[in-house]
Amino acid sequence: MSEAKVREVSRHSGTVQRTSGATRSAGATHPGYKREQNEDAHWADEQRGVWVVADGLGGHQAGEIASQTVVEEIQRSAATDRHYERALQRAHALLLGDEQNAANMGSTAVVVAEDGAYFHIYWVGDSRAYLWSPGENDGTLKQLTSDHSYVQMLVDSGAIDSAEAAHHPNRHVITRCIGGSTNPKLEIDRVSSPWAPGQRLLLCSDGLSAEVEQEQIARILAENSDNRRAADLLIAAALDAGGKDNITVQVIDAPSPAPANTKKWTSRTAAALRAFTQRFKLGAKMLLAIVALGLIAVLAADLLGQL
Repeated sequence: MSEAKVREVSRHSGTVQRTSGATRSAGATHPGYKREQNEDAHWADEQRGVWVVADGLGGHQAGEIASQTVVEEIQRSAATDRHYERALQRAHALLLGDEQNAANMGSTAVVVAEDGAYFHIYWVGDSRAYLWSPGENDGTLKQLTSDHSYVQMLVDSGAIDSAEAAHHPNRHVITRCIGGSTNPKLEIDRVSSPWAPGQRLLLCSDGLSAEVEQEQIARILAENSDNRRAADLLIAAALDAGGKDNITVQVIDAPSPAPANTKKWTSRTAAALRAFTQRFKLGAKMLLAIVALGLIAVLAADLLGQL
């Protein structure tokens, strides 16, 4: 995409909002061509190592209030306890308890928090995190989050494949969000990884991921080392695709030099926890069976000895 196109997008006063004062990252948001309001929100604090993208739901001002509530609770945690899961839980409770929440307002969220050589990602809904790693051609782009959506459930069950999911009429229906329901319990998924030299993280709302193919995203990141230009080009690509939704992106460089690390990926999703619980229960049953067989063998040997 040309420099002229980036400048054209940037000239629309008040449409592209950017983070300022950042050196390792850049964020930008645009309302798109179909929405009157921008219900997305984003925030970054490089010194504390935290970034967030939130996509509000509910229409009118409801979604804007919901996404801003998420950002404010992340800001509060960044300045105090750094417990970002608790921050998302607080935002959930606030939105559920809001007397104005007649419209069932809610928000998705994806949060990145650094901890030395590692980064941790927390998410709810279909806002995404991608990891770009340098390599041949356009490098490698890996989706780190798994959407909490109806279509993703169909993919996981084998009912449809990823190609069908991209064009499914219900692809925007999410199954989990902050607020937006009467369920007081909120499940938050997490993935953690060490940084590697040259890597970049991309956080985005579905205004980008639903409109722009991963190959194009990877190409933009590979060809543009400047985060501000990469963020602007990603916004422009989503607008070129129709700009049907609000679009928000954050592009984050790995620390330079990247801290030394030795550990690998860890993840904790609801599905992973259920699988772990099932394996634990199965292991416990097998252990009890072995113990029972051992006791039977001992008793049998004792009886034979008495004959």
